[in-house]
Amino acid sequence: MRGPSGVMNDRIALDRRVLNYLLTVPGSTAWAMHGSVGATREEVSKACQRLKRKGLVNTSETHTSYWQAVKQ
Repeated sequence: MRGPSGVMNDRIALDRRVLNYLLTVPGSTAWAMHGSVGATREEVSKACQRLKRKGLVNTSETHTSYWQAVKQ
């Protein structure tokens, strides 16, 4: 069983993979990303939500399930 720090490290690593993926494509859905980042759709969706709270990604104005990296 993994401790809290192991889970946190896994989340940080997944968040980085998701953000890096979104920086290389115009946008994607959690379903389309899940195979590329090596996680389930649910895990990718949660990572996108965490990144959204940090202001790093956002959903498309027209399609709320379509994630895009925020242009800096």
